[in-house]
Amino acid sequence: MKLRKILTFMTVIATVPVWGAAGDDHITLTIRPADSHNISVEQNGDSYIITTTGNDPYVFLDADRPVDISHYRMLEFNSFNTSDILPLALFVGRLDNDHLVEGNLYTLPRTEGWSVNAYDITKTDVPADGPVSWIRIRFGMNGGNRFIISGLKLRPMNSRDRDILENIELRARQDRELSERLSCYLSTRFASEIGHVEVSYPDSTVTVAGRADRISGNAGLAEIPIWAEYTDLKDVETFIPLGREGKFGFTVPRFAEDGHDRLLSGWAVVEKRDSCYSLLSAVHYPDDIIPKSDLPEITSRSLKGIGGCPFDHEDMKLLGVGGANFNVLLDQILFTEPAAGRTAYRYGSRTWYVDENCPAIRGMDMNTKIAQENGWLISGILLLPVDRSYTPGTWASLANHPECQASAAFAMPNMLSKEGAEAYAATMTYLCERYSSGRHGRIHHWIIHNEIQNGFFWTNAGDRDIMTYMNLYCKSMRTVYNIARQFDPNAQVLISLDHDWNRKSNKRSYEGMKLMDILLDFSHKEGDFQWGIAYHPYPQDINNPRTWEDDQALYTFDTPFMTPKNLEVLNEFAGLPSVRYRGMPREIHLTEQGLNSPDYSEKSLQDQAAGMVYTWEKIRHLKNIKCYYYHLWADDHGEGGLRLGLRKFHDDKDDPLGKKPIWDVVRAYETSEWEAVREQYREILGIRKWNEILYKGEIR
Repeated sequence: MKLRKILTFMTVIATVPVWGAAGDDHITLTIRPADSHNISVEQNGDSYIITTTGNDPYVFLDADRPVDISHYRMLEFNSFNTSDILPLALFVGRLDNDHLVEGNLYTLPRTEGWSVNAYDITKTDVPADGPVSWIRIRFGMNGGNRFIISGLKLRPMNSRDRDILENIELRARQDRELSERLSCYLSTRFASEIGHVEVSYPDSTVTVAGRADRISGNAGLAEIPIWAEYTDLKDVETFIPLGREGKFGFTVPRFAEDGHDRLLSGWAVVEKRDSCYSLLSAVHYPDDIIPKSDLPEITSRSLKGIGGCPFDHEDMKLLGVGGANFNVLLDQILFTEPAAGRTAYRYGSRTWYVDENCPAIRGMDMNTKIAQENGWLISGILLLPVDRSYTPGTWASLANHPECQASAAFAMPNMLSKEGAEAYAATMTYLCERYSSGRHGRIHHWIIHNEIQNGFFWTNAGDRDIMTYMNLYCKSMRTVYNIARQFDPNAQVLISLDHDWNRKSNKRSYEGMKLMDILLDFSHKEGDFQWGIAYHPYPQDINNPRTWEDDQALYTFDTPFMTPKNLEVLNEFAGLPSVRYRGMPREIHLTEQGLNSPDYSEKSLQDQAAGMVYTWEKIRHLKNIKCYYYHLWADDHGEGGLRLGLRKFHDDKDDPLGKKPIWDVVRAYETSEWEAVREQYREILGIRKWNEILYKGEIR
């Protein structure tokens, strides 16, 4: 449960419409002050803070006028719920089972930020026999849950609602079938193989080498774009007949006749059969990309980084940071239509438009220039806000995965169509080229989306099996990697994971260990590439800074949690022979994690600082961990009561933005003062010698 995300994405919530534009055709609902049961309701403007206090907790929602629900059939509201997923039960106009709506589609999601939810209230056994003026809604079955809702209204069903509701069963079946085909593909040992693919930026060519065995006269080398579904291949972009078995090699232009970039394509030996193609080898993506220029590798001079601190604040220098990261909101870069201030940007066969003076680009320019002046290592976190306007023809409508759900904060890119994949690729090409030059500063690495164990919220592609979800995610990673490497030979992409390793935080999430295994399977099958691990090892209980007491952070590869206590496991995992890239361990970047001070008592502040000492003492001995970016610089009220900051709340009545003891722990690390500072916390940690913190046993 990581409420910290509220702060991280506060700007997103403010700039991306969450509950529709003013003037929408809707009926406003309010919570009735009386007649609730086992619920306490605290109103704050348009929002209601709800706490369930016992069994059968419900409230009444009143309309501002009688409603014809055959027209206003969708109940919509926004929620922020870090409790469990809560089943809903709605009585529509009458308190009898004939007018009850419930089921799998009627749940309040567990999220780590604001979510938009919509429910069809006409699915009662007996239709409403007239206008409806109220709905009774039950939130779960028991007490002990706390959440916020806002924007209560009834509205007409839109085309997006119809598409989702009418195709749930079809999409579930198609997803299962695709998952089975992908699993079969990954486990198949093909007779033919593509051995190497190289793309040259200077020569604008693609060279493919391989071997064909046991082929027929209908076999050939096929180009398979990143958006193609190759387990059910109906067509290919390029087909080069193979006249005989044995080794082969071909060089083709990088750009196809229709303008698409073969940098993003895979290659396979296929056999043409009637109206489709069968794979005779695995699909193989580029292994090597000869870049535009040979930029020098930048490494961090310090493991330290801070999240949430303005790049121009003095703390960045006082704390001695060596790196940082920031969010890149992808829907604010390119546009499909010209407008005042926008210039044309050509990618593939299409012209896009960019406003280089817009706040998003100006903000990145400022941060990357400051970082360049200070020699900081910078990673960009790629986030694609959900397109809730559903306006056809916009960049967002093309780039969002077509099944992404409005309840999510961010979407998976659309890797299913040429239009969608190229919208994403055009933006990444613009960003990677702009931020590989000294003129605008440099982004060295790219973090691909956020905490994908909970992809239903942070990187939504609808309801997906873990295999089909990772198929999309791997394609997103490869797209960014291939584009970045043509400009920067040292750029890496990183998979983003939270502290859940071999566990699911809720029924819609995935286990981090399984996601990693599938990424490795695709990498080994389709040509490995240099990805790293952007991990978020918060304590097992984010409220408790005494992470050395985490009892489910085990020293095994199947540990439920990966926290500061057992970072040795992650370090060891990155160096396993099956995980390495070209013989080298995968890099680990700890890009978002922090320690809470439950309050400002001396004990809480000392425990928080001791947790940081404990973490630093772990990290300094783990060679595969390249950076640790602390979250958060200062406490923020948007973090749901957490106090993760190095400084206090900005409006604390006694000590606004006052330094906590952890501030000095972070400052002292990697300096000559470290041993003296850490010594203050030995008693809290309960150790005699500092090497007692380290795990020295075998990890298996």
